[in-house]
Amino acid sequence: MKPMLIFLGTILIFIGFFVVTLGMILPSEKTEKNIHEEDKKDIQYSGIVMIGPIPIVFGNSPGLMILSVLILLAMILWVFLFYMSVKIPK
Repeated sequence: MKPMLIFLGTILIFIGFFVVTLGMILPSEKTEKNIHEEDKKDIQYSGIVMIGPIPIVFGNSPGLMILSVLILLAMILWVFLFYMSVKIPK
């Protein structure tokens, strides 16, 4: 293993923990009391669930679902390229 990659991975993990903690501590502009019923109707979502090699895409916005599929394809391509670049010792 390369020590520099281990160091960068560790730094990225700590940055991720910091961002999540900061997001929990700092209040958002809209609290639950300020959100009206008509604002809740405008919320759009989309997501991907991977069960083994089978992707399940869900959401209520066609545009976001297309974006999710594109991100899914990029992730699959990245994993495939990573798998092809790993040398298996004999």
